[in-house]
Amino acid sequence: MEKHTDSSNDGFINRREFVKKASITTGTAAIMPSLPGFGAKSLKANTITLDDFQRPDSLYHGIQWESLNPGYWQIKNNTLRRRLKNVGDRARQTGFPYHYETHQIKGKETGVMEVAYDPSLPLGIIWNRNWKLTGGYSITVSGSIHEVTPEPSRSDDKADWLMFQKGNGMAGIAFGGKTQFESFYPNKNASWMAVIKDDNTFGIARHVNWSLETADKGGIVQIKPIKKGDKFKIELKVKPRRKGSEVTARLTMNDIDQYEVKSFIDEIKKTDGYPGIVGRGLLDFSVDDIQLEHGKNKALNALINECHGCYALGDTLRQENGQWKVRFIAIFRNDGEKAEIRISDEPKPSQGWQSMKPAGSGSIINNDFRRNTAIIDVILPYNPSEKTMYYTVWKDNEDVTADPRIGTDGAGPGTGMVGDIPSDGRYVGRLPQLKAPYKLCGLSCHAISGGGPKLPGGKRWEGFYVHDQPTYGAYKHLDDYNFQIMLWEDDIWYMELLLYPPSTDDAYKIVTTSICGPTSRWQMMRHWNILNPGDHDHGMDDVKGPEQIAIRNHKDLGQDPGYMIRNFQIVSHLMTGKENPSGKDNPKRWRKWKMPNKDFTLMIMDSRLWRSSQDTNIWDDEGWGHKENLYDRTDPTRSLLGEEQFAWLQENIRTDTSPVICLTGINALHTIWKGTYWGKRAEELGSFNARDRVAADYAGWVGAGADRILELLGSRDGIVTVYGDVHNGSIIKNTRHNLYECSFGPIGRSGGREVVDGFGPLMKDFDGRELEAIALYHQKYDNVMLKKEDGPYYWNFLEMMFDPRDNHQKIEFKIRNLIDAPSDRYRGGNFVSDTISNTGRPYASSIPKIKTLPDADILFLRDNGQPIRGCRSTAEGVVPVNGLVDVMPGQKILMFANDGKKVDSQILITG
Repeated sequence: MEKHTDSSNDGFINRREFVKKASITTGTAAIMPSLPGFGAKSLKANTITLDDFQRPDSLYHGIQWESLNPGYWQIKNNTLRRRLKNVGDRARQTGFPYHYETHQIKGKETGVMEVAYDPSLPLGIIWNRNWKLTGGYSITVSGSIHEVTPEPSRSDDKADWLMFQKGNGMAGIAFGGKTQFESFYPNKNASWMAVIKDDNTFGIARHVNWSLETADKGGIVQIKPIKKGDKFKIELKVKPRRKGSEVTARLTMNDIDQYEVKSFIDEIKKTDGYPGIVGRGLLDFSVDDIQLEHGKNKALNALINECHGCYALGDTLRQENGQWKVRFIAIFRNDGEKAEIRISDEPKPSQGWQSMKPAGSGSIINNDFRRNTAIIDVILPYNPSEKTMYYTVWKDNEDVTADPRIGTDGAGPGTGMVGDIPSDGRYVGRLPQLKAPYKLCGLSCHAISGGGPKLPGGKRWEGFYVHDQPTYGAYKHLDDYNFQIMLWEDDIWYMELLLYPPSTDDAYKIVTTSICGPTSRWQMMRHWNILNPGDHDHGMDDVKGPEQIAIRNHKDLGQDPGYMIRNFQIVSHLMTGKENPSGKDNPKRWRKWKMPNKDFTLMIMDSRLWRSSQDTNIWDDEGWGHKENLYDRTDPTRSLLGEEQFAWLQENIRTDTSPVICLTGINALHTIWKGTYWGKRAEELGSFNARDRVAADYAGWVGAGADRILELLGSRDGIVTVYGDVHNGSIIKNTRHNLYECSFGPIGRSGGREVVDGFGPLMKDFDGRELEAIALYHQKYDNVMLKKEDGPYYWNFLEMMFDPRDNHQKIEFKIRNLIDAPSDRYRGGNFVSDTISNTGRPYASSIPKIKTLPDADILFLRDNGQPIRGCRSTAEGVVPVNGLVDVMPGQKILMFANDGKKVDSQILITG
């Protein structure tokens, strides 16, 4: 879905404005004389080498450094080298034609979508993690120029792009950084820089606007033309004064020419912070070493985790030849050869984890869509329904399971990592026992930017514009819920929220910040997981329909195919564990996970990539202008899941034998949320105008396709559907089909979808379906009566419980705030606790009471062989289904039972 404006974004703007607003300031020429002895005395004391980069070539910059744009950097020939070419670095601001229609930004002259664009990238900074400087200090950087801004080299490059203009290229020192994730765009709290620019200027400036604001008139000087092969040394000295800081920067070129600038910065705290290296444009440079005279400052205890995270994909769990197998995905911070998983039924094996044999291993791979990931197929030593199991992660024979960031300077303000939950990172992985009652946690809209994490009372902490969790104390009570499964649904990592990531490294930085921060890493490594990403997770808003596959296979459609291909491969890889997924084919991601005891099934659907096109005005657009909306959202030929996926769903609904089935991935079958028609008031056009891009993102916008699915889901008892992405928590019940539909999230974003007119406890949705609204947890409302109460911000998850045991047969849903304990009152005004038999449409006929094979899979079929529904017999061989929904009395049906060894069939007549 579309991005929402967050009023607390601290002045950050996105790449959509970069090319429009970027301009370069050139200062007054002032060639400085030679100035020997600058800083020599102070550099003798308390001086250290921050980094000399004496390590093997790698795309990873090293654990001493942090950056929101790691793809700008690499280690090459024992230097820190700018990286100027990456897979997918030509992304643009948007790609689907209907964005242009609804935002009314078509080409002014042509009246059609503009497909030419300038992909020039903004500034990037890499920060040293080990020092957060205050008071007086000096930094010295030595390096080389490898190429001044070149002419266009790629066939599709344009000479007028910003990256090819003099003054855009930049290299130098950043200082006073308040967060290690400062980068990209101007903001009011930006750090200072001492930089060389390729328009042959040098100076002290600040990135609070596109033209690099200087502190005073002396902030910029002219230098001799820089050229390939030049050696440079930048020496920066910060001296605190009573009312600010005196900053002096010297540039020495080729050990001959020297230039000096001085600035007075009006507040000392503006020069306090992390030191770093800054780069922009196509100025190719390397840094040989960095020296720091740290004064009274002391190094931080900034520990870091070698393993970003390692999670079990629950929907890959299967039994083969008597062995239980599951696939793990491990993401590592830097290069390696082999990853292993070791498993025990104890968190601390008596002989130690070193003594445990690997249960599975995989190669650590780097390529166009992978950054140090390993796919590890594991053989479990026990049936997962019988025991909780524990695991450790090993990289090249070293145990890297623990997260040492927690409780150190590796987490907290400035790091982007809240790091308060859990209290200790010395945990091992856990695979909870999979038996009834099944408890699931639904999570959605995991955004990592905007303002800062909130403390009790609403106060925000500085240094957290980018953050892994939206609030302190999030998930503090998570263990008390006894969840077995974490369902990560739709907009898990918002890949393009900060920038269309110009490299695989930048994409993984967003992914790992979202799901591998101290808290989210702990969540994933202590539970079974299902990942079902949405549109933003693929790196572009509104990725859906046939347009998304066209845009990955054709040029000149408004987006770079290489960027989208790379992102589709990343998503498929991380959610399914495929080693080499296609980036061009439309992925078939629908799948199901049946629990080992065969009493609960999760079905994961994809209501985006296989649906009908959003363009309902195709006939009007192609010349039938006198007839508008001939093909509208209610047209019976419109498909929500596509024919192949719907056929799969229909077959599985009719044949699956679990008493309870939970679907996810079909967002908003019921039209209870308004859209936002850009450029005109939504109320003038109706909540679901045919050109409403936002409303068109809901499953219910495909009216006929949604009706077909609702009919299917109501055709038996025990089926519920849950979803994310609408930025609201809700529970509703379709009273015709007795079908519960729940939404959950956000866990970081805001701007929940507005409710349709007439929303209330007993209501009809926009398409006239009768509903009972049970709970609503909204940015504006705390209940279905549309009332607001005092309380924490509405970031939330869905607590789900399914208990199919014969003496229980319960379903429960509760909306929870991220900070809630299980003993706290539920959110949204109400909750659901119902029996399985109360779901689905009423029986049209009864089934005679019969006995068959005990503990067997049962399938009822029409006399022509068409499946009707499945179930399981009890340990006594009793068939628990008493009736059928869509079969009339007096019909002949076939019952077929299979216990794996024997079969039994009976012909029955419905009553």
